[in-house]
Amino acid sequence: MHLILDSYSHPGISLFWKRHGLSIMEQLVPADFFITTGDTPLEKLVEREIWSGWKKIILIGTPNSIRRGFNTLMQSSQECRSTLEIGFWPLDLQNLATSISQSSLNLRPILQVFKSGHTLPVDVMKVQFIASELETKYFWNDFVINSTQANAETTFYIDEQNSHVNGKFRCRIAFHDEILNSLTMHPGKLTRTPVLKVYLKRDPALTTTERFKQFKQWLAADKKITENETLLKTGKQVEIQGNWANLTLNVGAIQDSVQGAHFEVARKAFSLIIPAKPIQTTESVRKILPAFRPTGVIANNRDGSTKIQLQFKDNSH
Repeated sequence: MHLILDSYSHPGISLFWKRHGLSIMEQLVPADFFITTGDTPLEKLVEREIWSGWKKIILIGTPNSIRRGFNTLMQSSQECRSTLEIGFWPLDLQNLATSISQSSLNLRPILQVFKSGHTLPVDVMKVQFIASELETKYFWNDFVINSTQANAETTFYIDEQNSHVNGKFRCRIAFHDEILNSLTMHPGKLTRTPVLKVYLKRDPALTTTERFKQFKQWLAADKKITENETLLKTGKQVEIQGNWANLTLNVGAIQDSVQGAHFEVARKAFSLIIPAKPIQTTESVRKILPAFRPTGVIANNRDGSTKIQLQFKDNSH
């Protein structure tokens, strides 16, 4: 096991480690342990550990640390990722405050998840587009693409079905609803049908004619219309094509506009460590389990169970 702590990203991570680091090391007993610094950033450590051979890698850090580690992981080849077991332990401000104030004994169920190393191959969203060259990016939750020109004409190809949208809009392609976290992930959430959900939010500066036209299109598609986002369609492959370069992406390194983007699901991208069974909490059983009252039939059968005579069929003849 190789443990990476992104203490450089937030001072709270360092406080958390001072409080529980010794207990974590004693229970996990990692073969190697690394802490990020200004000279050794997270991406450099993750990349080095990925390429150094088969292992189990646990990354502890802020949600932003997890996102950066995930992106570095997905830049490696499929052959390399297939030899890894990856665990993500995000600590936001609320979790940090709670964890620092609690005893290290409360971390035992969490550490047992990483120690047992129960994994499940997970699907991620793959995005390809042409900027200065062909770019490939991977995302866990969603991806946002915008149309920036009022006279733009954009076509959505969703599983060979076309939809045309004019003018400005904000489009969000969603995949996983849950955040990337080894401790809260349920196997059932990772084995659902891998489909991309395309949400559309129109620019408020639309003419009455454009709004009425789009309104009729959405009604014909029997979609729910809200003030924020509208679910356009769902599919396993999505392609968005604009006219000229009217599309912008929510990728920090890509400042230029693009003409189109292709989205698909990358199946079994890597093996994510998840709990083999739900983590035990300090909540009472009464709060966790739903209230259950036996019906009259069950109650009557229970009370009369001592009076039931068992009859066996004679198969000797």
